[in-house]
Amino acid sequence: MTEPVLVADIGGTNARFALATRDKDRIITRDSQTFRAEDFETIRDAADAYLEAVTAKPKAACFAVAGPVSDDVIDFTNSPWVLEVANIKAALGLDRFMVANDFEALASSLRHLPKSDLVSVKPGVGAADAPILVIGPGTGLGQALVLSVDGRDRIIPTEGGHVGLAPGTDEEIEVMKFIAREHPRVSVERVLSGRGLVNIHRALCAIADTPRVSLKANEITKAAMTKEYPIAVRAVEMFCELLGAVAGDAVLATGARGGVVLGGGILPKIREIFLASQFTRRFLDKGRMCDYVERAPVDLIVNDGAALIGAAVILDGHSDAD
Repeated sequence: MTEPVLVADIGGTNARFALATRDKDRIITRDSQTFRAEDFETIRDAADAYLEAVTAKPKAACFAVAGPVSDDVIDFTNSPWVLEVANIKAALGLDRFMVANDFEALASSLRHLPKSDLVSVKPGVGAADAPILVIGPGTGLGQALVLSVDGRDRIIPTEGGHVGLAPGTDEEIEVMKFIAREHPRVSVERVLSGRGLVNIHRALCAIADTPRVSLKANEITKAAMTKEYPIAVRAVEMFCELLGAVAGDAVLATGARGGVVLGGGILPKIREIFLASQFTRRFLDKGRMCDYVERAPVDLIVNDGAALIGAAVILDGHSDAD
């Protein structure tokens, strides 16, 4: 991968593009730009805008997308965009085009991130041969597993964000009841995502019988960080607590005692509240199985370009530490 390739991390809200090359064992990305998905009718339009801005004509590309990747026409879980693989390849003049799940790309980046890109949330010593869970909230709740097979990493993307929510407190039960009025099946993504944070905030306003302030997710996180709006603070705290519970449950369900790596676009923005939250207590609160999850370390990715690195790794045909 000596010539620059096009990599993209495309979610329900933003599309981030960059050019990537390999320098020995390092993946180097440059000219990263982020576009609002709502500003473009199609993915091709966004990609064209980026390539025109950087005056590049790469011959290979890998797009990491928020949703299941199973055929040549990919519908996004939280976006009206549709990606038609053959059309994009032809329109951009690519010789090689790959599409991966966004958390498959994030997981593929792990061996290529410096230690400075990770912040310890809970120390631990992961089981050497056990899977590593990569999980994180953004527009949705992404999940993937990293398995070591014959000395190489195998990445398994999942749709774990759509499993059912299991509330663990009376307050969470009331929040779930509120959300269930609009969504009869309450998945974990209904609370652990940007829209999920909005749902929690709306529910807490209703439970407290206070005038509901209509806020977007980024407005809730900003209000929580200033600590001037108690319901926003509680919404973000509950968000962190529920993430701990869900991540711990996912370790039990997948055997991911190798560790947990948190990603997504929300947590770095609420880092101060998150690190002081009850995430770890809820992560470990597994009754008879608390010892099973206790060993697993938990780290937070703070490099917002990690999925771009992972997309380059996938395209280059390597997802190991070599």
